[in-house]
Amino acid sequence: MEKFKFCILFADNPALDPAQIAPGWEMAEIPVALLVKPFESEANWEDTRAQIQAWNLPPIKGASHFIQFAGLTPMGAAADWEQLEFWAKRAFRRLGALGVEYAGLYGGFFKIPDGVSRTQATDQAIRWLNMLADYAEPNHVKLMLEPTADPHTLLPMYLDGLNFVKKEIKRDSVRVMADLNYFIQGNQPLEHIAEDPAYCLHVHIAGVEAQPGVGDRVELHTHLFRVLREIGYTGGVSAACPWVSTQGGAIDFRYETAQSLKYLQDLREKVYAE
Repeated sequence: MEKFKFCILFADNPALDPAQIAPGWEMAEIPVALLVKPFESEANWEDTRAQIQAWNLPPIKGASHFIQFAGLTPMGAAADWEQLEFWAKRAFRRLGALGVEYAGLYGGFFKIPDGVSRTQATDQAIRWLNMLADYAEPNHVKLMLEPTADPHTLLPMYLDGLNFVKKEIKRDSVRVMADLNYFIQGNQPLEHIAEDPAYCLHVHIAGVEAQPGVGDRVELHTHLFRVLREIGYTGGVSAACPWVSTQGGAIDFRYETAQSLKYLQDLREKVYAE
């Protein structure tokens, strides 16, 4: 049986050196707004791309932090569609060139502004997602909504996101992702991931306010891994989390990423051996 893969999100914390990620991770995830920076010139991007290649990372399959800074928002009167389109066009061209296969769209991007009706917010979300898909598809990138259990957003729960993409968007390139922290926050059963397994493209995992392996989440992580095994999930389970030192003092990023990976690998082996 093919197993799900362990992924690591890097470059979202400038204090940590991506070149120090321990070997053994099976894929990687990058933050678009913090690393790809679509508003930066092509010359600057080529310098960044050379730097990424020098880190000798596992294949970069995922992307997060899609929009940030510069007033970027698809919601309400502040939505600047010319700006959003320029960003999307460059972002997906650069992501596609890196081999990225899926890009996450944080649920907070869909926060309903004061004075905006749910109908207006829904129309804007549909417009934005279709525009993004128009640029993502030619670059072989899929989109994933990441519900965040925030009731002030258009799609707070995992099933909200799932139903929205299936009923309102209806494009093969637009799916959902599952973030364990938001399942906890929203008191959502992990079995919701099995509602339509084909629509779950990516999973985020963390420990207690830190990397996997920090704090006591063994039972919860085991439960998640069993759900993923049962649905035949073979995508990424990404450590998208703050990283802390478990030894005291300054963080040794290579040590911590090695320890966290071993914790995850041991749990995966246990679950698949059952």
